[in-house]
Amino acid sequence: MTDRHARRLPPPWSFPWFWKAQGAGWLLYFTGALVSALAAEEQGGDAILATMPFRVVRVTLGFLVSSGLAVPLQRLPSVRSHPHRFVGLALLGATLAGTVWYPSYRVVSHPWRPEDEGLFDLGCFLPCLLEHIWLMLTWSILFLAATELRLASAREQDKLRAEQMASEARFQMLVYQVNPHFLFNALNSIRALATEDVMRARDMITQLSAFLRHTLTDRAIHAMPLSREVESVAAYLAIEKVRHEELLQIRFDIADEVRDVPIPGFLLHPLVENAVTHGFGAPGVPLHIDVRAYRVDDQLIVEVVNSGTLTSARVDGTGIGLRNVRERLAHRFGSRAALALEETPGAVVARITMPLEKPERRT
Repeated sequence: MTDRHARRLPPPWSFPWFWKAQGAGWLLYFTGALVSALAAEEQGGDAILATMPFRVVRVTLGFLVSSGLAVPLQRLPSVRSHPHRFVGLALLGATLAGTVWYPSYRVVSHPWRPEDEGLFDLGCFLPCLLEHIWLMLTWSILFLAATELRLASAREQDKLRAEQMASEARFQMLVYQVNPHFLFNALNSIRALATEDVMRARDMITQLSAFLRHTLTDRAIHAMPLSREVESVAAYLAIEKVRHEELLQIRFDIADEVRDVPIPGFLLHPLVENAVTHGFGAPGVPLHIDVRAYRVDDQLIVEVVNSGTLTSARVDGTGIGLRNVRERLAHRFGSRAALALEETPGAVVARITMPLEKPERRT
């Protein structure tokens, strides 16, 4: 939205800030004019008091005329795309408003003026008219500046909201992108176990239900306790454990002091799934997966360690899961968080480093 027409703002009268600014501005103008008149040597207090009704009428009409002028000014074309039209129409509007303001003021205040004073003083008419036009032009500049500032703020909020919605959409894509091979394999394993080991089949259905409940119904997109994220990962690995039996060895080592620390939701699952997908080596060789979380100074370290070697595909880190983890860490923490994938003797380590945030209070 690059101009006012794109936003189609409601009338300025519907905004409380407009009336507050109008009241404060015209009261300030009235006070300033009164102080200037009192400071003038040629006028005394009695003369100022006698002209007070006219001053009140003048400011009241200025308030009403400028309030009406705000509507067409707000609908002017964008100063960026049509600068000449913008300036020309603004000048025309201020000129018309000033031309309406001064004669109206003379007509309304005429009944209270001395009988020998005509409706219009021809000697003062043109200078007074120009003064009122100039005042309306000044008011227009201030109003347009305030409107541009509010539009700029609204555009920035729209941009941030769009970025947030895009981030949430990418997250939801990852959440609902349950690996079809994993789901099909889990269902096939349940089908096979149903005739061989009913209890194990029931356990696997329970774990699959728990996993899907975490991934498909949990709406804690921005942050959730680490312990809840670990529960989701544990449900996933329990299903894989039923499929691979003793070939998959799992261990969790989560420090008590970091269990309630909030982390971006669905952050660990892509790393664990990556370890299962790429970790198995030669047939019959067990895969060991360790999930660790601990504190180092003011940082939270979360590691997913699996036995095996680092393949070229994992080194690139171009998979959807790893890329999504990096993007979401950068979106939430900027350069203060990172995902590193490295190989140690006999193992591969996916390590997330992020700021240690305070746990949310539970009510």
